[in-house]
Amino acid sequence: MSKLGRLTLVLVLAALFSPTLTWADLDADVSTGKKLLKEGDELADDGKGNEAVVQYKRAFEQLLPGMRRLSFKTEVKRDVTNREDMRAMLIKEIDSEMTPEEFRASELGMKALGFLPREFDLKETMIKVYSEEIAAFYDTKTKTMHLIKEPEEKVKQEPSFLEKLLGKKEGFDKDQNKTVIAHELTHALADQNFDIESLQKKIEDDDDRSLALSALIEGEATLTMIGAQMEDWSGNETKALPADVLNRVFGLMMPFMSLGGGKSLQEAPVILSETMIFPYLRGLVFCAYLTNDRGWQAITDAYKRPPLSTEQILHPEKYFSEIDAPMAIDLGELKKVDGWKELARNVVGEMQLAILLRVHGGKNASTGWDGDRYAVFEGPDHRLGLVWFSTWDSAKDAEEFELGYREFQKTKPDLKVVEGRDAAFLVERRGTDVVVVEGFPKVEAEELRDAAFKAKKVEMTYDQTP
Repeated sequence: MSKLGRLTLVLVLAALFSPTLTWADLDADVSTGKKLLKEGDELADDGKGNEAVVQYKRAFEQLLPGMRRLSFKTEVKRDVTNREDMRAMLIKEIDSEMTPEEFRASELGMKALGFLPREFDLKETMIKVYSEEIAAFYDTKTKTMHLIKEPEEKVKQEPSFLEKLLGKKEGFDKDQNKTVIAHELTHALADQNFDIESLQKKIEDDDDRSLALSALIEGEATLTMIGAQMEDWSGNETKALPADVLNRVFGLMMPFMSLGGGKSLQEAPVILSETMIFPYLRGLVFCAYLTNDRGWQAITDAYKRPPLSTEQILHPEKYFSEIDAPMAIDLGELKKVDGWKELARNVVGEMQLAILLRVHGGKNASTGWDGDRYAVFEGPDHRLGLVWFSTWDSAKDAEEFELGYREFQKTKPDLKVVEGRDAAFLVERRGTDVVVVEGFPKVEAEELRDAAFKAKKVEMTYDQTP
């Protein structure tokens, strides 16, 4: 999947920058911020939505630093983008982040693993989903924040029953706009203080680690957003929100959250919808565990020592108490098979592995994950080949994954493509390691299997913020 994890994060992150504040100003800024919020509400009540948004932005520039214990440093350009123009902007963003070859390799990796059917158009679906869902967009290259302006008919459209249940109101929704701005301004604080883009670039060849970083970023912003809704400008109540309760609630909600989105999100494959929602919900729980333990400083420290895997997001104790760093896997140089070309290498991780196996009764088979690495290949007649090494905490965990994957493999979409051809589909466990080789002729598949079992495993380390 190459840079796809980072690209997904780029598309959903938005950062609003603000004038420089100093610690000496923070206490006094609360009253100023509250005054600006009130002025924004008055403008909204007078039908002046655009002016209200500006006041809300100015208000949260004063209020959030006191809650988050961080200061804004610079100001950037702000622009308004029409919802109708989002498609062209997204295509431009995708093309600037990944070459067509890189995107194709990422897409074929997802298809070889079985996340997507072979005929699925990933780029078109991503564009449709993000065109509907993005409420704001920050371009890290031009340092311009794009607020999204809805078509007039959409603004006047009565919310659906589900949208009403989720709190959406007809016309300009003051609370919704304040929520979005509080969330996005939190990204600005992180970007200005910790350089999000640099953190992303360092791990762009590991989609699981990129998703874990995304969970930290979005979880922090969702937590401060809740604090803003509570008007907890000191952040003391917000940091104490019980993580265990949030974990139980969102654990039940996760499978249904895509229903609250637009039509494209509802119709998207579960790997896309849940990967998009994961950083917000599971990231919120992760950040709540941090603040319950050591307050807001714990999140600041987490940016200097970002989580290494979605396993640590799903099981926060593996990040900050019973530390369990995953293994970095090096597959080494794999045998070249005539007519086959290696396209990309990447990591699946516990979160996406759970999605892959869930529908086939292997939901728990992802627990105990300790690292993985796969290589995807393309061969004659555009056939796909996969070499995938994973290592587990125990032989029992490895056996559960082996059995769960065998069940999944029986219904794997790409098997239909090679039906009747000389194509092996191997799954083998040796101790705590499992190797999957698929799509290649039998003899070559067995050679690749043996080579993959020689993969090097080194415990991953935390890189400090550059």
